[in-house]
Parts: sequence; structure tokens; C-alpha cells
Amino acid sequence: MRRDKINQEATLEGQPAGSAPTGQDVHTVSREELYEQVWARPMTKVAADYGVTSTALKKTCDRHKIPTPDRGYWAKLEHGKQVRKRPRLPRLSDTKLDRVRINGSLPESLPEEVRKAGTEVRERLASMSLPELAGATASSGSGGKEPSILRSTRRAISKGRPDVQGFKSSQGSGIVPMKIAPYSIDRALLPLSRLFVLAGTEGYRPKISDTGLDLATEDLSIPFGVEERPRKTPHEPTEAELKRRDENLRWGSSRPPWPQYDYSPSGRLSIVIHANSWSGLRRTYSDCKTQSVEAMLPEIVAGLAEHAALLRERRRAAEERERQHREAEARRRREEAFSAREKRRLEFIDAIHEQLLERSKLAAVLAHLESSAVTGENRAKSISAWIRRRIQQIDALTCPEFVDLSARSAKLDFVEPFSDLNRENPGSYYGYPSTPRLQFWSIDEQKELATSISALEWAARAGLAPESESEDADQSQTG
Repeated sequence: MRRDKINQEATLEGQPAGSAPTGQDVHTVSREELYEQVWARPMTKVAADYGVTSTALKKTCDRHKIPTPDRGYWAKLEHGKQVRKRPRLPRLSDTKLDRVRINGSLPESLPEEVRKAGTEVRERLASMSLPELAGATASSGSGGKEPSILRSTRRAISKGRPDVQGFKSSQGSGIVPMKIAPYSIDRALLPLSRLFVLAGTEGYRPKISDTGLDLATEDLSIPFGVEERPRKTPHEPTEAELKRRDENLRWGSSRPPWPQYDYSPSGRLSIVIHANSWSGLRRTYSDCKTQSVEAMLPEIVAGLAEHAALLRERRRAAEERERQHREAEARRRREEAFSAREKRRLEFIDAIHEQLLERSKLAAVLAHLESSAVTGENRAKSISAWIRRRIQQIDALTCPEFVDLSARSAKLDFVEPFSDLNRENPGSYYGYPSTPRLQFWSIDEQKELATSISALEWAARAGLAPESESEDADQSQTG
């Protein structure tokens, strides 16, 4: 029935370190330490130190096989009455139980906005005269008029069939989630009517959701429900169960075939806020010996304000994390874009450097050939002519004008852009950057147009190579 079955009084065992939500503290102690603590002071005081309830601490001790004082132990001890002797801490074969993790939350660990929101609501409600809304004890047929928005809830819970324990349940869109005994229906709906009126003074209005009926403000909704605490009594085995036990014993099974306890309606109602699990905020408001749910309505409204403030704080924190993530992602993209630009720039400079190295090598060879021809006939004229032509090509390829045109053709910018947002990868198809290279160019000064041409075409236009195959053949015959 409940959208959030986890009770805020429970502890988390085995949760990774650092994973506790906002407002939660994780304490780790040994079994021996916790054993000494629960036998040195009342369970309520020890639990308060860890930011959990005494019930939650008792469950934790039971899981780790730590014996605890019986109910009333400290009261009897205070009045000098005889109490059960302190048992020894049993040894365990499972070493995983040696360390006890207690996830609790102390009020001072909650954000300041949360504590402030609850305090302000309590002060405002304390200054108002609200005896009929918050202080009166509801009974069937008493109180004001039931709001129409609760009709669906009354209809659903009235038509429900009791389960084996005697509880009826209701759930669905526009219906307050409930699990109560049939005779508790009128009493459960009356404090809800008063809660709606009281919550309305703080800006909370009933709002239909897909899974229930929430109390909502302009910016958020808080789900809640009503439950009846079950009465737990030791199970009295029936004759059939006793007979089944005897049959099991003959087969070697000593486990009793009946539950340890029976559960039944107790008449103790609880209003439960289904939000902010494991936050440390109070989520359950139950009837007790000294106070009824009806008398807790102002405190419930203050609790709503605290839960709303924590939801806003968590949403703000989530938005801040998202903003930081976006900034980190944008920074990563800028760094990647910068690295990519630097890589292509270096590739372009390497291309120029390779040409200059080749020119230096050609010049050294040419100087060697010409120095050898000073004293005799130069038998390597054609080689020297080719080297000179090649040097001319390299000089043209690496001249500032051609270098600038080659860089612009590759969309290679040596000035950092103001922004890398929406900047596509330059000089590429389908977003893959091409390797920048040096090129030969035909420049039309009148049209202010530069066209990339091949090395052979440039050499022909420069008069360093024949323009056609026939001219090449004529030169060969002449030679």
C-alpha cells in the first residue's frame, strides 16, 4: 500500500561508505563497544547519540547477536528492584557481524533551512487558537464536515475486504493510502479533514496524484498515508498445528509449523509521511499513551514544512551538481577541442619542417655536385637541374603566401576562438578532421581567387616541367 515501505527508524547495514543521503551520519562500532554502551546507559540515550530510535537500535543489536536489557530494566534498577543478570556477549563464527554500522541522523546535521522551516511553522501555529483543529480528540460522528476530496478515499476503504489480520487497505489515484481496521475508518478520516484545514494555513492543499492524494504547495507535493499499528501477541498453536509439528518431528524437523506472533488491529493510528527516506526527519506520527494523532496535527504540519524544505534543498543540490557536471563537461570539450587544434597545428608545422629538411638535403647534394664540376666536366647536369627545380618547388610550397593559403584551405586557425560551442571539426567530411598539408596554388590576382593545383601542374606553369606529353618527348629528343 505504501509508496515508501521503508521506515525512517530503520538502520542501513552494508551500505557503501559515503553513500548516505543529505543529513545522515554513518557510525561504525564494534560489537563489544555497542554491547558495553547498551548495558551502561538506557537504550533511548544510546540511540539518541547515534541519531536513531531505541527500536531501531534494538533491531541492530538483535541482528548482531548483542544481548540488551529487558523492558523496564533501568526503572527497576533505579528503584533497587531485582533485575536480570547481565549476560555475556556470545562469540560468533561470522566475522562480518563484528563491525556494526548504524546510519542515523542528528538534528544538527540537517540543513539550516530545514530546521528553520519547522521552527517557524511551530511558532506560527503556537500563536494561533486552534483547539478544534489540532487539540480535540476525534470520535465517530464528531467534528466538522468532511471535505469532498476525501469521498473517494472513504468509498475505497469502505469497499475493501479485510485481510487475514483484519485490516482494510485503500490505494489509487486521488485516494489516501490506508491500512486500518474497519471500525477505525471514521476515526481515521476525521483527523485527515482537520489536517487539510490546518495544513491549508501554511499553504498546503490536497492534490490528486497518480498514486494517491498528496499535500502540495506550488512547487512540490508530499505523499502521506494512514496506518493502524498492529497488536503483536504470542501465537497459540491450534490442534492441527500441534499435530503437524509432531509429524515434522518424526521426519526430523524441529521447526514449529506456526508463526511466532499473531497480528491484529490495535486501534493505534499513525499518519506517515512518505518522503525523504533515511533523512533523519520524523516521518511517522502515532497514537501513544500520552498523546493522540489528533493532538499531533500541528507537529505534523511542521513536519510537512521540514520535509518540503529538505526536498527543495535536495533539488537545489541536484541542480547544483548538474550545473557543475555541465561545466565540467564543457571544460572537457574545450580541452579536447584545444588539444585537437594543437595536434593539427603541429602536424602542419611538421609538414613545413619536413620540406625544409628536404631542401637542406637537396642543397647539400647540389653544392657537392657543383663543387665537383669546378675542375672538370659536370657529368650530372640533369641531376643538378632536377635538384634546382625541386628546390624551387619547395621554396614555392613553403613561401608565406602558399603556407597561409594551405592553412586556410584546411580551416586551420592559429588564433584561439572565443568559444568552442557549436564549433564543428574543420577540414573534414562527416566530422572527422583531416591531416593538414602543404599545397601548390594558382592565384588569380584580378579575381582574388586561389585554386589548389598539383605539383606537376605548378611545375609546368613555372616552366620547370613540360606542359604535355608531346612537349616532353620533344625535349627528350633534343636532349
